[in-house]
Amino acid sequence: MKIRIPSIGKTLILLAAATAAPAMASAPAGYYNSLDGLKGPELMRAIRALCEDHTAISYGSGTWNAFLDTDVRTVNGQQYWWDMYSSNLVSSSGGSHSGLNIEHSVANSWWGGTKNDAYKDLAHLNPSDSQANSHKSNYPLCEVSTDKYAGTSDLGKVGKPVNGQGGGSGWGYEPADEYKGDFARAFMYMFCVYQNISWKTSNTDWMYDKSSDLMLKPWAQTLLLNWSAADPVGDKERSRNDGIYKHQHNRNPFIDYPDLADHIWGAKKDQPFRLDGSGDPVDPGKPTEPVTDETYTWLSETNTGMEADWTIENVQLPDGGSYVWSWKEYNGKSYLNGSAYINGPKAAKAYAYSPLVDLTNATEASFSFSHAAKFQANIRDLGKFVVREENGEWEEVEIPVWPSSGTWTFATTPGIDLSDWTGKKVQIGFKYESTDQGADTWEIKNAKLAVKRSQTGVSAPDEDDSFLVEVWGNMICAPAGARIFDLNGREVSGLDLQRGIYIVAKPGFRKSVKVMVK
Repeated sequence: MKIRIPSIGKTLILLAAATAAPAMASAPAGYYNSLDGLKGPELMRAIRALCEDHTAISYGSGTWNAFLDTDVRTVNGQQYWWDMYSSNLVSSSGGSHSGLNIEHSVANSWWGGTKNDAYKDLAHLNPSDSQANSHKSNYPLCEVSTDKYAGTSDLGKVGKPVNGQGGGSGWGYEPADEYKGDFARAFMYMFCVYQNISWKTSNTDWMYDKSSDLMLKPWAQTLLLNWSAADPVGDKERSRNDGIYKHQHNRNPFIDYPDLADHIWGAKKDQPFRLDGSGDPVDPGKPTEPVTDETYTWLSETNTGMEADWTIENVQLPDGGSYVWSWKEYNGKSYLNGSAYINGPKAAKAYAYSPLVDLTNATEASFSFSHAAKFQANIRDLGKFVVREENGEWEEVEIPVWPSSGTWTFATTPGIDLSDWTGKKVQIGFKYESTDQGADTWEIKNAKLAVKRSQTGVSAPDEDDSFLVEVWGNMICAPAGARIFDLNGREVSGLDLQRGIYIVAKPGFRKSVKVMVK
């Protein structure tokens, strides 16, 4: 869409394609002002005060009526209920919902089943296939090492929690990957808004601790933060949030501002949340660089061989063996295998590590991977995740999630924080060091290094057209090829922007342009 500004006499391109999907509605002006400048438990209390005073929808027919605005999707021209628990398609025509339940993602048994506002809150209610709902039961969210109902239409998995998760429950529920962020943000909302209801303090308190100001147990905080980051907010959630606002007249702040969670449970918990995304009071005289996201993927299970730029360094080979690390395949899926078991355990030491990665301009970095080990007499002692600076020594970093023993089921170790190595050049890898008393087999795949970088080095061309950047109401207009970032580094369109400060960058600018949408 082209817009001509007569006073300038040049053509600007609005930074949103004319064919893009209609912009979602947003919170009314000033709706979130009460959250500005707060952090931790104080921010949780402000979210509760903002959201708890809403219009409660009558449970049952009222819920299904609201679901028509929040949980319907179109498939091949037909409308169906949007079921995050099952792959079955049930027509929503005429509001019919045969075979579906109203599912509480945060189980109502956790507060004794009282039919209070939490029981009726659309933020965590979803249409669900009745069988999938029954399978999910009231189990905690977690990653699981098994799938009890594999082969059914269930999208999520019910199984034994991986080590370090589950809070003591024998069973857990792991949603499908594409919905993990949705569930995480719904749980964050519920444990802020309903912190003061009568949560049970035994038998169901797997994820929460009523005595804690932060409500969520540490393992649950980590899980929900990782899921929210790995599965960012999409149009489905934004549209659903708008539908909830239409009926309940409140919103889920963790959908509108996903970074809120970091200011409560995450890396920014000691840093006040700012609506403009700065995290600190904005200094208009201080230039702010946008950031870009970058991901390195290694050891993919679909690879036919190990990456050529990875290195295997054998410090000590096992007696009678010619290798420790090898690339293997089973049932069409590949993995890195470390073992020194040759007719019994043998002493060995070897590294498998990545090429040098430049993190000198990185602001954040995290590493995740999946691994399995059936025989685990010594695996946590001999298997290590390691990082080293360029020309430095290897440092061992704790692996927070280990797979269950007795099976080759892979468990995912999410988001290991590598912020200690930002500003440096590093290599990342795995160390295997066995003894004659223990040489377990370790399998590793699907490694991912996620990096957030400061965007620097904008060229200074002969003809600078940054003067063409304009703010019109809640829109930003700029020359074609320009990109807009908020102060959290997220790229945004130029339409329907929230109040705040934004950075406009383009190779044709001598420097990035900072503008304010009021």
